[in-house]
Amino acid sequence: MHVGNSSQVYARPLIPLLLALITGIVAGLFLPNLSAVFLIVTVAFVSTLLFVWKGQKAFLLLPFLFFALGYWSLQSWVSPRLPANHVSHFVDGRRWHIIGTVDGDPERFPERTRIKLKAESLSRKGLFYKVRGTIRITIYEPLAGLRSRDRVACFARLKQVRNFNNPGGFDYRRYLAFRNIWVSASVSKGNYVIRLHRAKMFRLGYAIDHARHAVSGLIDTATGEGPEEVRAILKALLIGDRSEISPKTREVFSRTGTAHLLAISGLHIGIVATLAFLSFRFILTRSQRVLLAAWSTKGAALLSMFPVLFYGFLAGMSPATQRAVIMVTVFLMALLFERERDTINTLAVAALVILIINPTALFEISFQLSFTAVFAILYIMEHLPWVVELRRRPPTVYTKLALFLFVSAAAILGTLPITLYHFNQISLIGILTNCFLVPLIGFLVVPVGLLAVLLLPLGTTMALWVMKAAALTLEASLGLGIFFSKWPFAAVRTVTPTLIEIGLYYALAWAIVNCRRTRRARVVLIGLALVGLADVGLWVSERFGRRELTMTQIDVGQGSSALVELPGGPCVLVDGGGFYNNRFDVGARVVGPFLWRKKIATVEILVLSHPHPDHLNGLLFIARHFNVQEVWMNQEPADTEPYRDFLDIIAEKGIRVLGPRDLLSPRMIHGVRFEAIYPPLDFLERRAKDGWRTANNNSLVLKISFQDVSFLLPGDIGTEAEEELISFDCENLRSTILLVPHHGSGGSSTPIFLKCVEPEIAIISSGWRNIFGMPRQNILKRYEALRCQIFRTDRQGAIAITTDGKHLNAKPFL
Repeated sequence: MHVGNSSQVYARPLIPLLLALITGIVAGLFLPNLSAVFLIVTVAFVSTLLFVWKGQKAFLLLPFLFFALGYWSLQSWVSPRLPANHVSHFVDGRRWHIIGTVDGDPERFPERTRIKLKAESLSRKGLFYKVRGTIRITIYEPLAGLRSRDRVACFARLKQVRNFNNPGGFDYRRYLAFRNIWVSASVSKGNYVIRLHRAKMFRLGYAIDHARHAVSGLIDTATGEGPEEVRAILKALLIGDRSEISPKTREVFSRTGTAHLLAISGLHIGIVATLAFLSFRFILTRSQRVLLAAWSTKGAALLSMFPVLFYGFLAGMSPATQRAVIMVTVFLMALLFERERDTINTLAVAALVILIINPTALFEISFQLSFTAVFAILYIMEHLPWVVELRRRPPTVYTKLALFLFVSAAAILGTLPITLYHFNQISLIGILTNCFLVPLIGFLVVPVGLLAVLLLPLGTTMALWVMKAAALTLEASLGLGIFFSKWPFAAVRTVTPTLIEIGLYYALAWAIVNCRRTRRARVVLIGLALVGLADVGLWVSERFGRRELTMTQIDVGQGSSALVELPGGPCVLVDGGGFYNNRFDVGARVVGPFLWRKKIATVEILVLSHPHPDHLNGLLFIARHFNVQEVWMNQEPADTEPYRDFLDIIAEKGIRVLGPRDLLSPRMIHGVRFEAIYPPLDFLERRAKDGWRTANNNSLVLKISFQDVSFLLPGDIGTEAEEELISFDCENLRSTILLVPHHGSGGSSTPIFLKCVEPEIAIISSGWRNIFGMPRQNILKRYEALRCQIFRTDRQGAIAITTDGKHLNAKPFL
């Protein structure tokens, strides 16, 4: 009894301390740079209250101290004091000769290689500086042979890390800052990166690096001429190298709810620990001396740490793997110190250790998913009556299968809002597919593959055959996953929940689990259900009850994409942005998440002004995933892969296409008038005769009118097209808001065109310091001469214009 009470006292403070630490870290992110005076006053005030409080005075002070620890531990990332010779102070738009050391293993992709370079020096034309700091360098070619700690040189232009500045967008700058990266650079070819010295490695480092390369070679040999994806997944599972996994394969695992299998995480480390523990305990129980000393469980836990560390080092000890190793090691230590029944407390210890070492881990997706999944499983196991009753029954096949289903359901439902927040997709068959793929891949492929690794020093032949067995098992598992992923209802895309909605979800989950146990939980459940209904009603009203029109020029870099939200809810997306090399999917990474954050799951109409990549490429993802009903386009053919893919998606989805002839008459949609006023109907026939009729000049020009307010979206038309438009009807060009033609290039926005339009607001969509020099200074002066408001996405991020048909409200994101 005494031991039980002691355990209770021991366990009591850890959850509040963890919550205090997390609260402090979050406060440090959103409220940085609180003055020391404010902190001292707060500490004095709170300490005074705590010390006069009756009871556990010292304990009540601890949460505040952990809050302060969490707050101040994050300040070096959110408000860094970078030294004068930090590389971020040398960003000036000109090229530098850079020398530094590769920090960590290069990230290898089919078309590029990415490295972190610890800079040592910068030089050019007689200038030489010794510098500090890390640069993220992208080489737009596969680069073999480069490894961690190699000393290299390259010639590149340093760039500040910038975001796509849209409401709710991914904070790429903060993501890199949490990795101590403040500057980026790019190199077009691999031979522009010169290795000066091969890395000098410690014996352990050399042994690990050699082992990883040997295992990679063994996998290559074992898979031979088999499917490339089997080789790629095996490397991901055994050595943590996911660079060869194709987007198609990632989508298969995502749709089946098993994407966690591709990244070495708590699941993989936990499986290795479990199998090692069971094996060691089986061996130790054969010894009478060990049994008499009651050390079979403790000894197995202690010995199991070595396979866990071995697997972690073999997998490259990435930050996610490090966290998984720490979490599993803490659970093994709980067995060693006889705390195995206090599972949630043990999980809290693991989280505290990780967050104290690295507070930025709190904002990593892998940390959030791993700890939330484990907590959900442990909580359900201890509190859900059905599960508690199942655990008390004799261990039959039925009870084991039922418990496995409950565990899978707990992990999936426990991480559901986090998954939706980050990925906007939910697998409807995840519980089913996990029942097949987790045992096959986790308990067969991974252990058999690791057995092959252990056999490799003893003989290549035996190791090769064992690795082939793992590859064959994985090939069958992959085939099963592909079969499931092709089910039409396997997964659905969803809008992004807010942080308040995520909190509401977990509060509802707690109330549902505990409603049979306490009356308080039932009361809370009713209250939360009402709040949930109110939340749904609020965003439904905002989406479908609006009476205003809003046009948002989305920040897509050097490109254009404008979302028009009509009264009553329908949406029109004019262009989708994109990059010429198509390495970065603007639709999936920028436009799609922006729409989901606004609770938009359907875009009724897509408008493609012309088939250039910076307007087209982002539309492919939208056409595939947003229930598009119509596409308006000039129907000018383009011999490019993205354009062919766009037409294939349109055909596959059965989307109606409207060309210039279909748009000859204005269309009224929910009180908003749409006019396609350019190009002329016979522009395709006149291309050969009129040499100036390029894809830019053939842009579909759209005028949108809502009562007294109008928007003119002219695509990338230039001087000749502007003159032809004026000859048609100068008066009809007059508009309140003008999306500046061709991103503000020097060959557009002619004075006579601007005289016809007479805009009150001009919006320029362009990329930050783009290589084209847009917008041109002479063009900016023309708009300034008109005395109209000028907004720029490169400086102000997304621009939202809201109107009730009479009045305007312009709101830049920055």
